[in-house]
Formats: sequence, C-alpha cells, structure tokens
Amino acid sequence: MFVAKRKDGSFFSLLDWKNREDVERLTKGELFFCPACHSTLRLKHGQVRKVHFAHMNDSCNASSESETHYHLEGKAKLYESLRHSNDKTTLEHYIPSTNQRADVYMETGHRKYAFEFQCSTISKAEFSKRTKLYEISHIRPVWILGKEKLGKIQPQMKFSPFQWQFLQRHNAHSPPFILTFCPNTTRFHYLYPSFSFNSSTTYISSITSKSWIEHPTFQNIQHATWKEHFLHYKKKWRYSYSLYKTHNHLRSYCYTKMNIPLSLFPAEIGLPVPSFYRLHTPVIEWQAWLYFDSIFHTPLHSIIHVPTVLKNFKRRITGSHICLRELPLVKVGFYEDAVVEYLEALVSIGALKRESPMIYRKIKKELPYASMEGACKQDRIILEFLLYTKQS
Repeated sequence: MFVAKRKDGSFFSLLDWKNREDVERLTKGELFFCPACHSTLRLKHGQVRKVHFAHMNDSCNASSESETHYHLEGKAKLYESLRHSNDKTTLEHYIPSTNQRADVYMETGHRKYAFEFQCSTISKAEFSKRTKLYEISHIRPVWILGKEKLGKIQPQMKFSPFQWQFLQRHNAHSPPFILTFCPNTTRFHYLYPSFSFNSSTTYISSITSKSWIEHPTFQNIQHATWKEHFLHYKKKWRYSYSLYKTHNHLRSYCYTKMNIPLSLFPAEIGLPVPSFYRLHTPVIEWQAWLYFDSIFHTPLHSIIHVPTVLKNFKRRITGSHICLRELPLVKVGFYEDAVVEYLEALVSIGALKRESPMIYRKIKKELPYASMEGACKQDRIILEFLLYTKQS
C-alpha cells in the first residue's frame, strides 16, 4: 500500500515523497492505519521494493493478495499516467459500499472508474464478485492484466482461462480486447483476439498507447496470418486429435449416427466466426456438434429453423458437450451470436441459403471423402473461398 490514514483522519501518500530520507523523517514516530480495516500498518523500507505500508497480518478484507514489487511499481506508474489526464484521480481509493480498495480510482463528468492492476491469479468467483460489487455501486471496473503475466506480445498467444476473464467489450461498435499495462515502459497494450484454434492458442492484433483509452477502436483485423497454421491444425485434428479419449462421445456419435469416422468430418465444420471468444470449446468441436445435430441429416433443399438449431445447441451446453466462456467484462452480445455467425459462414461458402432471419435452406450436400488427403484438400478450398468472400 502507498496510502495510509493518520491518527487525525487525514491521508498520507508515500508517492508524494520521492526521497526515502524525507519519508523516514516525516513518518518517524507516527502511527498509520488502513483506510479500510483501520488496523495498524507498518512502513517497510525494503531495498528491492518501493517504500510501502503493509498490514501486520492478512486479516484485511479489502485486500485479497500480497503485493509484489511489480504490482507496487505498476500501481504507482498507472496512477501517474492516469493523473496526467484527469485531476480527479485517487490512488488506493477505499469504497465503503463495496468494501474494496481500488488500485486507482477516477471520476469524469459522467462516470466513475475503478482500475484494478492484476498481477496474480485469483479465482473466477473472486473476479466475478469484485466486478459485480463495483457495478452495483455504478462504478465501471477496468481490469488491467500485468504484462509480465503474458510475456512477449506476438501474433500468436496462449491465453489461460484466468486471462480470458480480462476480455472486455462495452459497446457493439468495437471488437473485444484484453488490456495490459507494463510499468517498465509505462505503455498500455490493447490485445484484440481474432481467432482461436483451441481453448488457449489465439491469434491477436494489438495497439500500444502511452495513455489509457476509454473507447479503443481497431480496424482491419487480418485473418490471413493464421490461415496456414489453422489448416495444419485441422489436418492434425483429423489424423490424431480426433482419436483422443476426450472426443470419445463425439467420435461415437459421429460413427453411429452419421455413419462416418470422426476423422472424415465435413470440411464445412471448423470455420472462423467473429464471436468465437464466447465458447471455451474449440471451434471444430462445437461446430461439429451443431452440424451433426441440425444440418448433416437435413435433406437437400429442406429448411433449417434457427430456433431449433439453438435448442439443439443449448442441449449440448446443458449436457456439458459444449462449454461457454465466463466473460464478466463483456457487456454486449451472446453465445447465440456465434451460432448465427456460423450459419452465415455456411451461406458464404454456398452450403446454406438464408431465406429469412429465422430460416435457412440447405442447398449443398456434404462431399463424401475417400481419403484423409481429399478431406484436407477440401478444408483448404473452403477456407480460402470463405476468406476471399469476406474480403470482397
């Protein structure tokens, strides 16, 4: 902690004093207390970490984790960065209604913000609870992931379930992003996921900013960079992943109900959709369940009713065959968007025809594959055609 309460009720911030000797002189013989739990604090003068206050024990409910040097440094630099653009910025602001202490708190003319610089892993329950408490008090939580948790930012990243929670989207006019901050460079990084092959491996685009952007926008997200990688992944899925024990249920269902081996699933399965991030289940698996349940056995030129597709899809979620992602910071859209986007992708490659928002018609029958090579060849043809139609 950098901010403590004096005995007279006034606040003392260590960041107001850059010189260690001045801090020691000003605090000598004085007692300091936690603004949240009111317990006595001690001043720590470590050689590695910044001078800071610490609780005598870990009983403070407003603080759920110990602070590393990186966290302390990041919180200080974050405060300095935000204070330059807004004078109503407070470090370690205690909010009685939530019993939480925001790393940085800021008010504008129309909104309140609580910035949380997160450098350690916390549970989903804790993340969700803290988010909801802020929102109930009409404070927008801005969760920022410490960059050291991500490592080097590159086009292909691996996001853990914990890191996916930082995905945020507040309006329908901009794509979702993960916000990260590096105290060493004092730079904000906005990471825009463009497509995931599995539950972790994700291709991203990114922008870097010296200051925090309330409504960041990003255009021209390119798909071509991941095309070859995904085709290789899809080939590997056919040859080996389809045989994994985790796919026993899907493999059995495919063979007994579709009369084909899972390795020869239609190339129409496994197409990129904008709302892919809504589903934790990898794209090939969730689209396989959807296609086999609602499209594969539909006779040519017959209609496909969207509510029926959604009903079948929800049944797979209830049965744990498809898992959704918990995204407490994504405030627009639903997982159903990914389903409809997939149907539209099938329209783009000529498999379906949209008759109305609720009705599609099957206009192309799946090709039977005599070999794995033929299936992989068709995977390339369909993906390249889809990307070409999207760019045209």
